[in-house]
Amino acid sequence: MAHKRKNILLIVPHMPAFDSCVPLMIRLHKRGKVDVKIIISHRLIKIDSRVEQTLKASGVPYVVKSLFGVELFSCLQIARSDFILTHSDPVAYGGKFRPRDNFIKMLKKNVVFIQHGMVQQGLHTQGVLRDVWDYYSQTLLIWADLPDTATNFLAPSVADRLHVTGITKTNLLDAWPNQDRLVGELSKFSRRVLICHNFGFESERYSDHMLEKALKVWKAAAQSRPDIAFILRSHRGKRRRDIEQKIAKVCKDCPNIIRSERHYGIMAMATINDVMALVDCVISHPSTTILDAVYEGKPVAVMNSFQRIFECLPNVDTLNDFTKFIEDDSDRTKNRTLRKTYGNVSDNLDKAARIVEQQMNKTRI
Repeated sequence: MAHKRKNILLIVPHMPAFDSCVPLMIRLHKRGKVDVKIIISHRLIKIDSRVEQTLKASGVPYVVKSLFGVELFSCLQIARSDFILTHSDPVAYGGKFRPRDNFIKMLKKNVVFIQHGMVQQGLHTQGVLRDVWDYYSQTLLIWADLPDTATNFLAPSVADRLHVTGITKTNLLDAWPNQDRLVGELSKFSRRVLICHNFGFESERYSDHMLEKALKVWKAAAQSRPDIAFILRSHRGKRRRDIEQKIAKVCKDCPNIIRSERHYGIMAMATINDVMALVDCVISHPSTTILDAVYEGKPVAVMNSFQRIFECLPNVDTLNDFTKFIEDDSDRTKNRTLRKTYGNVSDNLDKAARIVEQQMNKTRI
């Protein structure tokens, strides 16, 4: 007697969940060995219509709910699902404002967790949230082997649930509707440099002294090269009031420093991939932005690096190193090291899909 096909559910309340999980759901759907379904927030679709265009084109079954519905009234869909895919483990990253996490644990659902950041608290760094990081998920898909230091803060049982897939996060959205207009506005500059920083969002790692030093470097570089556009983007394009005043002053003194923010300015609501398409090279704090640049074929350098994985990249904490990189970024051989570590995205998605299918089909509901 044939077994009933297993099904897996993905709940997408915001863009990080979309970017991290939807590529794998689409691949599972194309492979056709398990059934997939997506619940997506109406607010996300309203913010960026490309999200729904992508889902429609993929053929993946989905329903649209209010954010309130996503959080409170997804219990029935969770109950009807055999597995749940998430980028946010119900124990490691769960919060009191996410009732769906409680539904998942209460109903004892099988959960597949997928890594969403190149430098992720709870996997690569201990952070400040807790001393020991445990995970509810029975299956954890990670992009590369974890650093040795992770054994100091991961719960003992976590290692047995880890599966290395290579990077599975990729941009699925079509070109940004405002891209042509921005290309025109930026065409007056000889080059365009994207600077992505985490100042204000990881205060335990990036000190006020580091911020002051970086601002001096950016200002000096911008004033010495007014023909170059420096596009400055903070973590997910958000503002932090405590550093906003300092950054705003530098921008006022340097009109060729242009802000990329979530709700303000000419790049409002642009994703990191939308902005990256406009630039010639990228400078970033240790983050997934570095991999975004590598896989977009952009020369990339790192600031305030603290992990060995970034030793292959140029470090631009001093003005001399910063200037040297932005003026001569032609050497992209450094990117090959990271590509070798994190693999081919399409192959990785197939590998991740096979792992999920195996986990789902060996579990009898």
